[in-house]
Amino acid sequence: MGRKRFLQILKCNVVDSGIYTCDAGDTTTSCNVEVYERELLITQGLNDLDIQEDQNAVFICELTVEDIPGEWYKNGERIQPTSTVKIRQEGTKHFLLMCNVRPEDSGEIKFIARRVESVAYLDVEELPVNIVKPLEDKTALEMSRVILDCTVSNPRCSIRWYKGCTVILPSERFEICSEGGYRKLIIQQVALDDAGTYSVQVGEYSCSAKLTVEAQPLSVVRELVDVEVTAPDEARFECEVSAPVVRTTEWSLNGERLKSSSCIRVEKMGAVHRLILKQTSTDMSGAIEFTCGKAKSRAQLQVLSGP
Repeated sequence: MGRKRFLQILKCNVVDSGIYTCDAGDTTTSCNVEVYERELLITQGLNDLDIQEDQNAVFICELTVEDIPGEWYKNGERIQPTSTVKIRQEGTKHFLLMCNVRPEDSGEIKFIARRVESVAYLDVEELPVNIVKPLEDKTALEMSRVILDCTVSNPRCSIRWYKGCTVILPSERFEICSEGGYRKLIIQQVALDDAGTYSVQVGEYSCSAKLTVEAQPLSVVRELVDVEVTAPDEARFECEVSAPVVRTTEWSLNGERLKSSSCIRVEKMGAVHRLILKQTSTDMSGAIEFTCGKAKSRAQLQVLSGP
């Protein structure tokens, strides 16, 4: 611009302080520039926050100067951004976002920028624990898979399952699952003995339901056959029922119930049932009967005297 020369420093900082010289060949001129820090003040401080578990907590602090870096602390420890904690800055405003807070997130929240700071307290109230959707009565067929389920208000609360007054623990047939607030008890291959009242305890709340197990229709698909042996040889009887149900079976000889012992062995493999009489005698001759519910099969045992 004619004979005038200009130097413009945009958004000057303290480090820009110093002596500036304009060199025009045969002549030079200098001046001293001193940049002072603008006074940094908090125009909007942090506010205490009382919220319920699983909500989002937002803290805002506003300064008098733009683009000033700041740090956030919780109970004296610096907060780092994570998938659930977001930190951002827009001009003079600084934001801290804490998603899906839990009771353990409660504490002192502090923002620091240079020599100024603001403090607030975060109080996270635990979700009330109760049963939103109670158990319902169920009727199931023997050997089927049964699911008893309920929904609780707090996805992180612990619950306890009971059958009658007995606590149910996870096992090969009993599976306990949690999916958020959804709780379920899975019974594999339900047996007639599993029928009864089931309940769930959640804090001070509980609910119950009745499980009815209907017997699976059962028939003998392979009957016992007559056996003839010479004492004291072993005698074996075998039959097969229509389904491998978990049900009490009974073997008898001439109407007298047989029990497992050193001389009598009772076996079950799926739907196949077997009776083994290890040492026979002539007085054991007679009718062998197998009973499982309404399914029955009979055969004759003939024990001949030895040579």
